[in-house]
Amino acid sequence: MTEDPLLTICVTTYNSEKTIKKTLESVLAQTYPNFEILVSDNGSSDNTEKIVESFKKEHANITVRKNIPNIKPGKFYDGCYDNCNGCLRSGLIKGEFISFWHSDDIYQKTIATEQVEFLIDNLEVGAVFTLGNIIDSGDKIVGKFRLPKELHKKNTYHFTEIFKAILRYGNTFLITPTFMARTEIFKKVWLFHDEGLFGTSGDLEMWLRILETYPIGILQKNLICYRTGGGGKQHNRVSTEQAGFFKVMDYYLIEKSYLDKMDKISLRQYEYQKYFDNTLRAMNFLIKGQESEAKNIINHSFSFKIFRAFFENMNILRAKVLALKIILFIGINLGLGKYLGKILYRFS
Repeated sequence: MTEDPLLTICVTTYNSEKTIKKTLESVLAQTYPNFEILVSDNGSSDNTEKIVESFKKEHANITVRKNIPNIKPGKFYDGCYDNCNGCLRSGLIKGEFISFWHSDDIYQKTIATEQVEFLIDNLEVGAVFTLGNIIDSGDKIVGKFRLPKELHKKNTYHFTEIFKAILRYGNTFLITPTFMARTEIFKKVWLFHDEGLFGTSGDLEMWLRILETYPIGILQKNLICYRTGGGGKQHNRVSTEQAGFFKVMDYYLIEKSYLDKMDKISLRQYEYQKYFDNTLRAMNFLIKGQESEAKNIINHSFSFKIFRAFFENMNILRAKVLALKIILFIGINLGLGKYLGKILYRFS
């Protein structure tokens, strides 16, 4: 009987003392029979290391490495891509397949088995993802990841169909901590870019880079409980910078010349996502008392196009953001920005 291929599960962590115990328990409970665990700590200053070492004493298949920290003081990311690159460079990965799992999520016990089987059955596919539930700090399910309707009828995809779906809906369905790939593909696609280039969207850039060479798979099953607002998922609630997502998409549209290959509806929906982001940025500028910056953004991002894009893809969240944009536009231009800022600050 042929032995199951070895899978290396890289658990990247940073200050995860509150969550990593449950994560490692879910990793060790996997039904897949042949896997090793590489815990890569990015310079934690809490009890993460102590908790991991307690698991290592009881489980021979756990290896621990300490990454040279890539922490940027004052920023809202934690050097996760540098941590992933450290794993790839370390020489510690022996598996034919590799996963990058997060230290604050909980994995269903069959996720590794189902993903490995998918890659074995689909030799042309370079990587595979799954869908999942969203949980809060108390492990309560508060939402689900959903696949765009255009992608429902299959589970293997090429660059164009994924790129168009992301233009229309954002990066809402390629769940980073469900990523599994053939280890050999990194010989062609190389490493993750540092956060300084694409911010917290360096993972998206990697998925698109993989898609330029290989199809990917998405298992339409909820095989992860993805935790919001905990562990490594730090978030700057009052960021006034444009989201790194747009840096990635603009890079592929303009620098890599995919703009002319995209349909007009997808491009309009992408512009609406920029309007959405600009509304949040304007709101955050007001919260910080920077009224002129808020006015400049809101006035330059208000146009007839947003209404056309809105009616092409209506939902409750978009309706709320559009209403907020209209309120900000009217209030700021009537000289009420200062008062709006105070109101928003109370609810931020």
